Amino acid sequence: MSERPEVLDAVALGRAFLNPLDRIAWLGVLRAPWCGLALSDLHTLTGGDQPELLERPVPQVIAERIHLLGDDSRRAIERVQRAIQFVPTLASTMPTASLGTWLEQVWLSLGGASCVDETAQANLKLLWRCLDNLPNGAQDFLGPALDSALNGLTAIPDPAASTESGVQLMTIHKSKGLEFEVVIVPELQARSANTRGKLLSWLERGLAEPDSSGEIIEFLVAPIQTRGAERGSSKQWVDRMYRKRESQEMRRILYVVATRAREELHLFARPEYKNDAAGPALIEPSNCLLATAWPAFEEQMRTRFEEWRPARTESHADEELLLESIAAAGSNLEIMPSPAKPTLLRRLPAEFTPPASATFSMTPREQDPVRIGDTEKCQRHEGGIASRALGTAVHKLLEESARLRANLDWANTRAALSQMQPRAKAQIRATGLTQAEANSIASRALEIAQQATTNPLGQWILSLHAEAASEAAWSGIVADGLRSIRVDRVFRAGLEPQSEGQDAWWIIDFKTAHSDNLDPTVALSAFRSLFAPQLEAYAVILRRLHGEHTPIRAGLYYPRMAMFDWWAVES
Repeated sequence: MSERPEVLDAVALGRAFLNPLDRIAWLGVLRAPWCGLALSDLHTLTGGDQPELLERPVPQVIAERIHLLGDDSRRAIERVQRAIQFVPTLASTMPTASLGTWLEQVWLSLGGASCVDETAQANLKLLWRCLDNLPNGAQDFLGPALDSALNGLTAIPDPAASTESGVQLMTIHKSKGLEFEVVIVPELQARSANTRGKLLSWLERGLAEPDSSGEIIEFLVAPIQTRGAERGSSKQWVDRMYRKRESQEMRRILYVVATRAREELHLFARPEYKNDAAGPALIEPSNCLLATAWPAFEEQMRTRFEEWRPARTESHADEELLLESIAAAGSNLEIMPSPAKPTLLRRLPAEFTPPASATFSMTPREQDPVRIGDTEKCQRHEGGIASRALGTAVHKLLEESARLRANLDWANTRAALSQMQPRAKAQIRATGLTQAEANSIASRALEIAQQATTNPLGQWILSLHAEAASEAAWSGIVADGLRSIRVDRVFRAGLEPQSEGQDAWWIIDFKTAHSDNLDPTVALSAFRSLFAPQLEAYAVILRRLHGEHTPIRAGLYYPRMAMFDWWAVES
């Protein structure tokens, strides 16, 4: 999975935004489909011919040189600059978000969701969860821990493919004993792992006749040579026998894969070549399936190579040199590409603007989000492990507050609520957080819930109302599909907050989002744009139950900020 293009682009995005001096990562961001700069534009923008710019932060260089680009390229760069400006706001609105959640929001702000198909989106969901689980966040992401984490992920198949007509992806060993109409084997030139040197090599072989002791098998033991010494003859012979056995095993594997096909067998390979004074020269493969099949394929491979070599135009050669000047020079060992053809550059339209609803992800990823007509999927912010644990604990305590308030006054409700803390700690601890973290989060959740019971708006929301319910579950038809939802708080009351009566249904969601440094008016407006589609989806189902003209009020209660935002949901 770590080699999937959407994963490589996302990882480059994270590295770039976490390190403004990571030139390679920034080149990946600017080349990715959400920006899609040509190599000539990359060279112009990043100052590949000016060494003094190599030591400066890439975003700073971009800002200074963007005027050198054409209109389309400049608009694409401006999209990246808006994402750069979005990061501080994201940090303020989601202060406890873990790395995967943070990176997903940056990716969405660039229009990443419009650059991938369903399969790539499913793979990226695995990546976001993987990054959420990195114990040290950005520190692990920028270090070797990321490779270890990605090695444990496996890309998923096309979700639209069925078991009846889809493609089955498997190893050659797993295909043993099976047959298929068509078999495709890529990357024949991929080398197998080399046998590592052993301290003690031994070989078992049969004897033509039993020896004096009656044994028909003998063991030849060949120890490793001392440092600086040459291998002994026995060691050389044993190693040679092992190589022959490995060669025979490679032939067996090639036979297995070739005999899996009933109708068609397609073999793909990209032999290596090197550049010397006479030009590109093909390298005979070794230690791979292509080497095993080389006697049969050599003539055809060399013919294709000769057809490809003169087709390398000056523009292709110049492009390669340009890329090396931008990044870092590689070795002279290259992989033979397909025959030369125009480069197809994937890129969002110059006038593309990410939809507002695609900027944040607001429903649990494992749930099927609600869709209303042709609008975007509304999703609830998942956050990091600590953020999710805090939000879940606050929701549970507010639900319990409403239940207790039905029979107790507010003082006794708060006293009874404090008895819930051990249970809250146990539930938080079950998410995998440490004891100290669970204690801290449980204490913070209790403090937030008790503050809500002293706030007039919080008291009104949690008090007993007509047809009041907490964590109410509904099911209904939305966009020709059955959807099930769960609402934090619903009841009948007056048409205005803190009013009595039964004139309107109130649908209220609790949000533990927090903002310390933003203007409350600006913050509530931004939050509403993120969360409103979710509540309006709830209203669609509520009207299915109680009539199309039922007055409905939607509200977002922020107990950490003691703020309440509400609006009338039009029918």
